[in-house]
Amino acid sequence: MTTARMDAVNCTIMVRARLLAGWLGAGRPVTAKGVLRPADISAAAAAMGVETPPKARTAADVEVLHRPWVAAQAMGLIAVDAIRARATIGPAGDQLEAWWTSLLAVLRSESHDRRGEGAAVLCRTLLAVLEDEPPLDELEDRVDARLRVADLWQFGAVFEAFRRGVMPVDGGLEVLAEFGAVDAAARLTALGRWASRRFAAATPQPVTPDLLASELLCRLAPLSEQDALRQAQRWLAGRDIDEAVAAVFSAAEAGTPAARLAGIDLVGALGEAMRQAWQAALERPMLAPHARAVLATWDAVDDRWEPSEADRSWLAVEYALTVEDPEERYHLVQDFGGPAVVEASGHPGAPGLREALAAAGRPPQRVYQLKIVLSGVTPPVWRRLRVPGSIPLDVLHYSIQAAFDWDDDHLHTFEADRRRYSDPDTALDGYEDETDVRLAKAMPREGATMTYVYDLGDCWEHRLLFVVSPSRRRGDRSICRSL
Repeated sequence: MTTARMDAVNCTIMVRARLLAGWLGAGRPVTAKGVLRPADISAAAAAMGVETPPKARTAADVEVLHRPWVAAQAMGLIAVDAIRARATIGPAGDQLEAWWTSLLAVLRSESHDRRGEGAAVLCRTLLAVLEDEPPLDELEDRVDARLRVADLWQFGAVFEAFRRGVMPVDGGLEVLAEFGAVDAAARLTALGRWASRRFAAATPQPVTPDLLASELLCRLAPLSEQDALRQAQRWLAGRDIDEAVAAVFSAAEAGTPAARLAGIDLVGALGEAMRQAWQAALERPMLAPHARAVLATWDAVDDRWEPSEADRSWLAVEYALTVEDPEERYHLVQDFGGPAVVEASGHPGAPGLREALAAAGRPPQRVYQLKIVLSGVTPPVWRRLRVPGSIPLDVLHYSIQAAFDWDDDHLHTFEADRRRYSDPDTALDGYEDETDVRLAKAMPREGATMTYVYDLGDCWEHRLLFVVSPSRRRGDRSICRSL
């Protein structure tokens, strides 16, 4: 076993997580928020050999307990359902991967910005700075300097991490020490150096003004649409907009499907002022289906731009080629009409997609059993739904409406893991398109939660809990049960 793996297995957080799982055993009750009851905090702490404050409003406020809890849940040492938490047989995979998964989960729980990334940004930066072994009295200044040249959004998010109120370097060092990434003198361990390399590999390269358009699209491709647009502003600033768009379209035409979609999204975000550029793109075979789709949204009464069935098939293949997850790729193709769409598309990437689909085979259909509780209502009002994990959130919205007998005459939103989703037609600021996100992505594991709000005036909040994923049986359909 390597030094890094030994550090991962024996670090404070992992030891406490195993002790906590042992104490849970066959099961202990949890609150509606999926954490231990306040009455059980002392007993759980004693099992881990730690001290806790004499009074706590919720177990989630007790760092010494909540961090091992989050870590244990993330790596599968414990399972949490609607009423209890229990120990499981534990993860069978690589110890370093389990450690990494737990670290990311704890950092997300310690991030209090809307996107839940401040603590990860800070610790990633801390590890990079510590590679140079700076004097401790210079550490905060060096972290601050490195963050200031990064994304301004991330710089602000760091100050919300760990609820410290100032640059929370001490909070970051505390967590990294508990995970065995730094020693008592704030020096990197072998595990810390491994984590620094892992963070570096997972961090998109920044956009700079000197990039070629082709390089720009490659860097924008892995980002969300909002992040990509924000990063692209650095490249667009100071450029003639028409020349910039022409360069982007030329690079998109010759690029990969992912790079092409990044270019399409970027120019699309510039609005109807780019109409002439879109019309010119109609003459470019690799851009024309996208151009017709964009122009059709602006001229709904003019059917000149209406995409043909051939366009739709071509776009289905284009989007499927950008998806790395085999299960998501399969369902996307099915949504557009199945394998026949691939055959009819005429897309140059169709043969490769056909081979990838055949190699992956049909994925198993996961069935989700959800408990949905209407918050703030006495006596409790709740429903149980059994639905496929492959359904998009907009379809789940209709299922919830039917289950609770709502009229579907108000706006609604979803929020899961700090990400917010809504109907794209409502154009709510900061919300992603719910039609692009499947239930399995928003709630990837048992015990995951999501919030659904109906009527943004009265704010009827529903809490969704992924209770269990029973095996799919012949004849199973989406059903609703309630008491």
